[in-house]
Amino acid sequence: MHIVIISRSYPNRINQSSGNFVFNQVEALAKHDIKIGVVGVYNVSLKEAKQTGNIKKYGFYKKTNNNVTNYSHLHPVIPKLHYLNHRIKFRIWKKLLKKYIEENGKPDLIHLHTFEAGEVAIWAKDTFGINYIVTEHTSLFYTNLALQWHKELASIVYSKSTVNLAVSQASADDLKTRFNQEFNYFPNFVNTTRFQLKEKKNRNYTQFINIAFLDTKKNQGLLIDAFNMAFDNDENYKLKIIGNGPEMANLKSLVKNLGNTNIEFLGYLPQEQIVKELQISNYFVLSSNYETFGVVLIEAMSCGLPVVSTMCGGPESIIINDKLGFLCEKDNVSALSETLVKLTQSDFDSKYIRDYAIQNFSGETLSRKLIDIYKSIIN
Repeated sequence: MHIVIISRSYPNRINQSSGNFVFNQVEALAKHDIKIGVVGVYNVSLKEAKQTGNIKKYGFYKKTNNNVTNYSHLHPVIPKLHYLNHRIKFRIWKKLLKKYIEENGKPDLIHLHTFEAGEVAIWAKDTFGINYIVTEHTSLFYTNLALQWHKELASIVYSKSTVNLAVSQASADDLKTRFNQEFNYFPNFVNTTRFQLKEKKNRNYTQFINIAFLDTKKNQGLLIDAFNMAFDNDENYKLKIIGNGPEMANLKSLVKNLGNTNIEFLGYLPQEQIVKELQISNYFVLSSNYETFGVVLIEAMSCGLPVVSTMCGGPESIIINDKLGFLCEKDNVSALSETLVKLTQSDFDSKYIRDYAIQNFSGETLSRKLIDIYKSIIN
């Protein structure tokens, strides 16, 4: 079986954390007897390239490792000209995929991640007779940020796809209604072996943790207010917030104005350190306004942590009972505050939580199910 993955984000020479949800899927599939190609054109701003000292890394490169052949092209994005960037990327993508097929043979199937690269999959279907499936991750439509050309392109991409998947039931239902196409729920892969359960050391305080980009969508301001309301400045309760983003200064100012000395910002951390922070925490909290899935919830659960999340789309497909944690109304400080207190007053089985994460979201479990979908189409 020969599968080509087409995604607009994937770990690359400038941004190693880009598209980790796709990388986890590829990594899990590569453990089976499957030939996998990854073909991607990735936008990276000149500002980001200069800041990281990687401006010379634009252009094409090829890498082969563990049954995966990666053809990537890093492209400097033109600010604000979204559609022009899209057209330029499509031209590059066509050449890249054609080059891949010439050197590696025609794949049996293309797996497209997010509609925005869909023109390439349609071109391959028309030119080479290769069917494709879509896994949709975007929140553009649900959040009403999609432009008209996004809607028109997505409609065509979904209609020509053999199978349409979405990473949460809420997203599947929303897309089905908007585009009148069948969508099935199929969650993101999570590397549950990287996030392990570890026995907590006895200490005299309870620690909550949040890991997310610091922006208004993730709504850490709500979390800070709710945490402060729930525990005031009680030193028996701590909150750690991991991540960088445009809201950092505003959030620090909020904490300072509240006078709460038990909230700590750790900024960006490498994944190894994130695992350690999860393992020493007691609870994980997600306060987002919208999530298509919620990978961080699964990572926390893999470490045995009970979780709390606002009802913002994806988490409703993850936190399915009170033995895992709790859901609460989004953008409601009182509701989140009460739920944090409820969390500390409840008993949880860390092993049950980790087992649930493995059985439902691990690469081993989901790769077998995805391969069955591939086979049903190819055969």
